[in-house]
Amino acid sequence: MYKKIIVLLVGLLLVSALFAEKSLERIANETAAKADSLYEAGQYVKAGQTYEEAVTKLEQAVQEMGIPMDNQKRGLWYRNAYASYAKGQDMENAARVLGERIKLDPDNYNLVEVRAYIYKKYLDNIPKAIEILEEYNQRRRTFEVEEKIANYYIDANDLENALKWYQKAYELKKDSQVIKNIATIYVKLGNNQKAIQAYEDFLETNPSETVLAKTYKNMGALYDDIKESEQANKYYEKSLELQYNRNIALLLLSKYYDDQQYQKAREKAELLLSKNAADNDALYYRAMINYDIGSKQQAKADFEKIKSNPKYSQIAKGYIDSIESE
Repeated sequence: MYKKIIVLLVGLLLVSALFAEKSLERIANETAAKADSLYEAGQYVKAGQTYEEAVTKLEQAVQEMGIPMDNQKRGLWYRNAYASYAKGQDMENAARVLGERIKLDPDNYNLVEVRAYIYKKYLDNIPKAIEILEEYNQRRRTFEVEEKIANYYIDANDLENALKWYQKAYELKKDSQVIKNIATIYVKLGNNQKAIQAYEDFLETNPSETVLAKTYKNMGALYDDIKESEQANKYYEKSLELQYNRNIALLLLSKYYDDQQYQKAREKAELLLSKNAADNDALYYRAMINYDIGSKQQAKADFEKIKSNPKYSQIAKGYIDSIESE
């Protein structure tokens, strides 16, 4: 009889435990359902809190009853909690919950990127954003992450660290934009020679023609920044030879005109007009060139073409009147 009582008690305990396990799971599910209702009612922050409560109840069921953790369900509730906090503009809790989601999916860079962005954009905490990115980069080093870390250091006005991370990114990928950023930082730090050398080293990697054209354009801008106009023009010309770019052609046109290099200026005006016969900027400069060298009637013909253009109307009419009065 005594043994039967023991067996009965053990059975009752097992049944009791089974019901307790179901009760905790049920509570977790019911809490999540309540969170759904709160979200639909527009109570977003409260919904986020309630989704997290559901996760807590689920974790209690696992700890107390020894059931397997349902990470799919936990991930769903954390995802819903994040969406709720974000919708409710509670970005601090949104970022915190993203941290929990990252623990479940540590290789998901999209989550890492969004969390870092929230700290930078909404919480005004660039150091924390950088910390998040650097932590991920220790696990999975990539060009994309290292470039972004460098960009964030730029936003923090920390040029030394930005330079370090751009250089690390460049080790992984010989990228024209990164080398431009490296050169720009060197100029800001007062080391023009290293800026030039950075571009020269990049050119030795034999970039494609498209990338080369972009790089020559960037080198032209660099030389303009350090007041070496002749070198700047040289690289703008090299870029233009590889790939037509209206902005570069117009820039060279204006620079040559200002330097009274009228023949070179005219060549660029003609280049622009060969692409678009109604290019008002090119017509203006060609008119000015002709006026300055004494070809007044040719100048007048071009001024007539642009006198209805709002940008050049008054100037053109003034020159036309002056030519006609001679």
